[in-house]
Amino acid sequence: MRARYLWKALTLSGILAICYFLATGVAGHWFEKRLRQNGPVESGISVTQPRKRLCLIFALDGVPYDIIKELYMEGYFKGFFPPGRLVSTFPSLTRPAFSKMLVGGKPFGYERLYYNVAENKVEGFQLAKKLFSTNKQYADYQPELHFFGFPGYIAYVFPNTFAQAALDAFYEQLLTFKGDRFVAYLGLTDPIAHVEGKEALKAFLKKISAMLDKTRNDLGILMDVVLFSDHSNNLIENQRVDIGAELEKNGYRDVDLLEQPQDFVLPRNGFVSFATVYTRPENAQSMAEILSMVAGVDFTTYKYQDVIRVHGVNGLAEITRRKGKYRYAPIQGDPLKLGNILMYLKQAGKMDNQGFIHDEMWWDATQDHLYPDPLRRIWEGQNDLVQHPGTLLVSFAEGYAFGPIIFNQPFLNNREGTHGALLATHSNGVFMTDFMKVDDFNQPSDLVKLLAESQETKERGTKLFPFIK
Repeated sequence: MRARYLWKALTLSGILAICYFLATGVAGHWFEKRLRQNGPVESGISVTQPRKRLCLIFALDGVPYDIIKELYMEGYFKGFFPPGRLVSTFPSLTRPAFSKMLVGGKPFGYERLYYNVAENKVEGFQLAKKLFSTNKQYADYQPELHFFGFPGYIAYVFPNTFAQAALDAFYEQLLTFKGDRFVAYLGLTDPIAHVEGKEALKAFLKKISAMLDKTRNDLGILMDVVLFSDHSNNLIENQRVDIGAELEKNGYRDVDLLEQPQDFVLPRNGFVSFATVYTRPENAQSMAEILSMVAGVDFTTYKYQDVIRVHGVNGLAEITRRKGKYRYAPIQGDPLKLGNILMYLKQAGKMDNQGFIHDEMWWDATQDHLYPDPLRRIWEGQNDLVQHPGTLLVSFAEGYAFGPIIFNQPFLNNREGTHGALLATHSNGVFMTDFMKVDDFNQPSDLVKLLAESQETKERGTKLFPFIK
């Protein structure tokens, strides 16, 4: 079994070696050409009068709130109101997060590879297929994007090769766009954070700030900007944890198809602090107990009858949802470290006689917690965040991550950052505008509400945003 993954790792190494010789010049030229070929798509709504302003909906990948806050205090992102935190989904990964924040619909899986239980097979696209890709469309959720600034997964090997080409093309397409609502995604921030680290990310964000300033000066009309990111990045070195090997040591089989009772499927996507295990439901409790003893695993969640169990290094608890309320019931220890908050909410009269507390109360009490808004995020992640949810969801402790075996290699292990876990350092993206102040802490629904209001006012023929300063 391990030989199979070693062969895949060697194959990927060969692909990366070839890409190394191409990336310095040929790949950058290719990306720049593709960006210009794709060009901006018009808004699709006729404008009866000359437009007076442009609204830019600007999605960044993997940018932490803390980094934008630092830059804002240093004088960058001029004209914006102070940034707020945008708490991601769990897992804190791009596909589920942006589907909740921007494009709607449900992704097939949490990442590019997932397991289709009904078809009994691993599905999703292979890495080689998307190694070089500037495709704006996805079969499971359809981003309505005018600009897609991502060259494919080659970006995670040579992120800076494509950065300036993306910014130049972005600027040109904004200037030539004829509509009044431009939706853009710039994905290069995430690979820069993963591979190059904090200082490289700050340097690129400074360029983005300068590009926005230049666009405002050159556009000829007013521009309103909504800027946000899908999740954070812990921006520290992370060690790979081989949870598949630990399960195999305890009698389970790591396979591609579920055939025997002890089989499990473990999709190996990128190097992130989250993993999902697909197996028979009756295996979930035993596997969670095994994984709770593995160094680097923070906790595992799985369905148990009508509740979700959280089993981790700090104990076992159950989450129950009922009519917009959640109950957190520790069985042993306190895996989500909510004991003090639970006591406070009970004493404040926020808990009903069955132990349930309204979702809004939980949100208010856990915004600045180690695990922001944990109960809702875990419940969604385990139930209805994606079309093919995992049997077990694994959230890793700070400094640990999971991915293909190639990340055991010295030149790839201990990368400069990761995300995916429930932790605040992985979850707190950024949300800011240049026309209104946002809250210090925000949920994806807050962003969706703002964008919906902007669309509604536009269709009425009034100002694009009702809050123009």
